[in-house]
Amino acid sequence: HPHGVLYAKASEGAGYDDGTTSPNKNGVPPGGTHTYLWSASERAGPSPMEGSSAFWMYHSHTDESADVNAGLIGPMIITARGRARPDGRPIDVDKEVIVAFNEIDENISHYIDENIKTFALEPGKVKKAVGPTFVDPFGNWNIRETMNGFIYGNGPMPTMRVGEHVRWYIMSSTNFELHAPHWHGNIVTSQHMKTDVLTLGSMGMIVADMDVDNPGTWLFHCHIEPHLTAGMQMRFVVAPAAVVARKTGMRN
Repeated sequence: HPHGVLYAKASEGAGYDDGTTSPNKNGVPPGGTHTYLWSASERAGPSPMEGSSAFWMYHSHTDESADVNAGLIGPMIITARGRARPDGRPIDVDKEVIVAFNEIDENISHYIDENIKTFALEPGKVKKAVGPTFVDPFGNWNIRETMNGFIYGNGPMPTMRVGEHVRWYIMSSTNFELHAPHWHGNIVTSQHMKTDVLTLGSMGMIVADMDVDNPGTWLFHCHIEPHLTAGMQMRFVVAPAAVVARKTGMRN
């Protein structure tokens, strides 16, 4: 199921009682195929008050809880007409970085039984969470506060250089999400203001532009304390400005 773009019922990717019988309305069966057609029309592009690109997302809607918590979610970036390079990137942006602040509830993932069998010391004694997992002792241990699926900075580090214009696309997931993305060392312009902390809710999609000006290895994390201490943190690296070599003439 996509957000923002234009689609017909056959490409909605969600099953509910709407009086239609679109093909694969309730999901594509194992071994089956279905072509989804999504149109990046004018309404899906950036508004006049935005920059040169817009940010949306897509995700599975068949068993949304289990599917999304198993990782079936992703970003869509749409660049304005006349402002894109041949590969689709905005012409006024040096680098794009996508970060998902995802609270992943592994209790309702498709893989919970497999994970218990593979990783528990005594799988037969494990009692899975029942009901709201955030109040269940076992269930609470299986909620992961991640950034792009990694915790405690174990994922790849974004790299950039002083003087570059970097566009950050920040998103969240479908769970009980409330995050406060915070950059150390550099600031961004987002929602018509300069800041270094955003407010991100469930299924949030925010674009933030950074004019990189401060070299170093910097922390990027959620400023909600339980999320930070549970691992929702990473680093990004800012290299010094590039040195341009100048040719000099030599006399004999």
